[in-house]
Order: sequence, then C-alpha cells, then structure tokens
Amino acid sequence: MEWVERLAAVTGWDGDTREPDWSGTEESLGTPLPEDFKELRRRFAPWGAFSDHLLVLEANEESESLRGNHERLLKSVSANPENRRAFDPVGLLGANEDMPGTGLVQWGYSFIEEEYYWLADTTRDASTWPVMARVDPLEPFQRFDISASEFVYRVLTEADFKPFGVAATIPSPYYRAL
Repeated sequence: MEWVERLAAVTGWDGDTREPDWSGTEESLGTPLPEDFKELRRRFAPWGAFSDHLLVLEANEESESLRGNHERLLKSVSANPENRRAFDPVGLLGANEDMPGTGLVQWGYSFIEEEYYWLADTTRDASTWPVMARVDPLEPFQRFDISASEFVYRVLTEADFKPFGVAATIPSPYYRAL
C-alpha cells in the first residue's frame, strides 16, 4: 500500500478513515477488487476529489459507487449494442462474450471527462490488473501496468505524465471532501 501512503503524504490528508463494505460490489462483479484500491477508499474515506480534478468511485450503493456505475454501463451496452464500441477493443466485464471473465471496470474519472478503468481478469490476482485510461470517452484507451493508487499519485505529481498529469497546473496536490 506504498502508493496510498505516498498519496496521503503528498496531499497532507489525515482525515477520517472508514472500512467500506465491498462485498456487494465484488459479488456483483464476480471478482475481488484490488487491495490497493480498497485501501485508497478506506484512507480517503469521505467522498471527495484529488486536486479538484480526479474522483475515485465509492463502495456504497449510491450514484458514485463502483457497483452502481458498472451496472449503468452494462445496461447501456445491453440496451444499445452500438454502445459497446465505446469500450473496444476489450469490452466491459460482464458484457464481453468473446472473453468471459475479462473486461473493463471503471474505478474513477476526472471533472474534464477523463475515465479510469481496470482491465479486469477474474482468473488473475486483482493486484495485477492494469489501469486503462482515456482523456475523452471518444478516444482510445491507454494502458498503464500500475495500480490505481500509483496512477492517481502520478496524475497529481508528475507534470510529464501525459496526457493525464496535472502537476504543471496544480503544483501542490490536495484532497478535498465534497
């Protein structure tokens, strides 16, 4: 959980922690979530944004939950198969007939339409899932073989983490509960 500790240090966050219940989300997805992500949500417990830019989905059943978001995306692609193209070439977890047990699961987004997913594979340890990100819903995904918490850290601290880094415009990272 080294990257979560780094995030806490660089943002100066020492707010309340809480143990979210991920059991419903993991049951719905059919797979455990990465431990570093669960630690990130535990450590940064209140709903909020990193540098008023990046948001990480929650465990609860409300609108900004990982489970609720994934269910909405699945409904969107089942209601209109043309929507599947937005998740090419791998598709969403649970809507990928070509590769059952694999697919995208969104874990975060930015206020400027960036989207952050894992390329989930239910046959592999969740800690090995790469991050798939794109700057716009119409753009192709970029793959990063790093954890979600490392991705957040790099977005906040590395100006050359293109095209996602915000350090050049927001030099002092922070976390703000909304």
